Amino acid sequence: MKNNLKTHTSILLYGSIISILGAAFILFQINSDIAAALNVFQTQFDARHYFMALSHIFVFIFHLYAIVFIFVHLRLFSEYKPIAVILMISAVISLFSMGIEKIMIDEIAREYRHGLGINELGILNFAYLINLVFFMIMFVFLLRTRKAVKSESITNAAIDEEFFIIGHFLGLVSGISGLVFTLHMIQFVNKSLIMEKIWVLIPFYILFLTPYALAVFYWIFIKRKQKISDWYDEKQIQDMLKSSAASLLLSVPGLSILLLLQLPHNLFITIYFLFLILILFSAGTLYFYKVKEFF
Repeated sequence: MKNNLKTHTSILLYGSIISILGAAFILFQINSDIAAALNVFQTQFDARHYFMALSHIFVFIFHLYAIVFIFVHLRLFSEYKPIAVILMISAVISLFSMGIEKIMIDEIAREYRHGLGINELGILNFAYLINLVFFMIMFVFLLRTRKAVKSESITNAAIDEEFFIIGHFLGLVSGISGLVFTLHMIQFVNKSLIMEKIWVLIPFYILFLTPYALAVFYWIFIKRKQKISDWYDEKQIQDMLKSSAASLLLSVPGLSILLLLQLPHNLFITIYFLFLILILFSAGTLYFYKVKEFF
C-alpha cells in the first residue's frame, strides 16, 4: 500500500506540472491567434494543433486519475480530509469545465466563420483558468502530503461512512449538471441544430456522469472481497430504500415538467429521466442519512 501510494503521488506530481504547462500553452495560443489555434478555416494541422489535442487528452486523463487518488486519500488519511474534500470539489468543477471549453470552442469557431463578434472568449479563458487553479491546488496538495505518504504510520482508516456520503454528493452534482444541461438544450437551443447534432451531445452526458461513475466503481473495487450483503450497514440500506421509494413518488411530478416543453427528440425523455432519478436518489439518501438523528 505504501509503495503504491508513493508511486501514484509521484506520477500525479509530475502530471500536475505537465497539465499546468499544457493548459498555459493552450491559453497562450487561443489568446495570441485564436483563428489559427482553433483551426477555424479547416487548414492543415501543424505541430501546434497536435500538441493542443494531446494536452486536452492528457488533462482529461489527469482529472480521472486525480479523482480516484483523492478517493483513496480520503479513506487513508483522516487528518487531510477537509483539504481533500475541497480538492474533490475543485476536481469535479474543473472536469465539468472541459465540457464548457468544448462548447465555447465550437461556438467561437462558428461565429468566426460567419464574421460575428466573439463574445465567448472570456468564458473560454475562465474555463481554462479553472483547470489551472485545480492543477496548482493539486500540486500543492501532493507536496504537502508527500511526507505522510512516505511515513511508516500509514493505516487504512477505511472511512466507508464518509465515502458513502461523498459518493452520493457526487451523484447529486452529476445529476444537477446533466439535468440543467438537458433543460438548456431543450429550451434555448435551436431545435433543428439539435436534430442535426443529437449524437454530439452524448460525450457531454458521459462527462457529467464520470465523477459519480468513478465513485461507484471505486466503491465496488474496495468492497469486491466482501459479500454484497455486507457492502452497506443497516442504516445505509434503510436510507437507500427510503430514498428509492421517495424517488419513485417524486419522479412522476418531475417527469410531468416535460409536458410543458416541446421536445426536439424523444431521446431527451430517457436522458431527463436518468438525471432526474440520479438527483432524487442521491439527494434522498443524503437527506435520510443526515436527518434520522433529529427524529
